[in-house]
Amino acid sequence: MTRIRFLPLILLMACIVLTGCPNSTSTTSTPAAPTPPQITVANSVGAFLAACDGAVTTSIAARDAGKVDAADVREIENVCRSGAVAMKKVDAEIRSADTWAVQRAQIVQIMAALGLGEVKPRVSPAAQVIIATVVLVVNQISSAVGGPTI
Repeated sequence: MTRIRFLPLILLMACIVLTGCPNSTSTTSTPAAPTPPQITVANSVGAFLAACDGAVTTSIAARDAGKVDAADVREIENVCRSGAVAMKKVDAEIRSADTWAVQRAQIVQIMAALGLGEVKPRVSPAAQVIIATVVLVVNQISSAVGGPTI
């Protein structure tokens, strides 16, 4: 007799459990949009400047340690100086109201005028290692705009 008194309560609990909140919620996630090339280039401009700072500092330390000569240090400093000017132009182009097609063409020209590929034969192998990060960042920018890499 006591079982029958609890039967409605048990059935009510079963209904609440079965019809309550769903076991799991299905979520739909939107795939992340690809990073626009303008953002990649803008980020790479900062990376280039940091790489140049590191290359100059490292080349000076390497010169002081006798690993590279003063001509290598001057060449790296010159590349970084002209690279900084080029990056200002790239940054200005990215911020312009031009279409991406126009920006892209301008950036390809700026990167080609940098002439970083011509520096490697003029410096020692030790200096080439030091400037490798700068070359890597330039290649990132060139790749983002569809230009040639070094």
